[in-house]
Amino acid sequence: MRIEKTFLVREVSNRVKNSSYWYLVDFRRVTVAEIAQLRADLSKEGAYFHVVKNAILRKVGEDLKWPSFVQWLEGQTAIVYGGDNPSGVIKLLLKFAEDKEKLNAKGGFWEGQLYDVMALEALSKLPDLTTLRAMFLSLLLTPYRQCLYVMQGIPQSFLTLLEAYEKRSCVTK
Repeated sequence: MRIEKTFLVREVSNRVKNSSYWYLVDFRRVTVAEIAQLRADLSKEGAYFHVVKNAILRKVGEDLKWPSFVQWLEGQTAIVYGGDNPSGVIKLLLKFAEDKEKLNAKGGFWEGQLYDVMALEALSKLPDLTTLRAMFLSLLLTPYRQCLYVMQGIPQSFLTLLEAYEKRSCVTK
């Protein structure tokens, strides 16, 4: 392999290896202005959009020991990676693809596993990480909250009984 390609493989590997996910997209027919807007939107999520030759991506995958994804390395390919919110990034990509009708998702890699387009669409329907954490915390707190309601219910019932007795005694006087 030529020195330039070796350098390029090393550069892409260094950028992508710290990301827990990446997505491959076909960016055919997308204009430079639209890609610039997409990059700006992705940067808000901490993600990056890079156009990389398929041969370089294949070599990066071999170097980083990813599962085989060569079925997606056809046509013009860009890789999207980075950030802490994989579902938010795929939501953004799929929304862009739906709005512009130009960008096509090919597949992705998340936490050591490959995902096809249908799985990525399912991932895009998940809430973002902050919402998932809030839902989990609420789930953990539910038994304590219900126990508190029961414990409050007994004195509240007694208080209601005393108020009813007081009203009844005031009416009979």
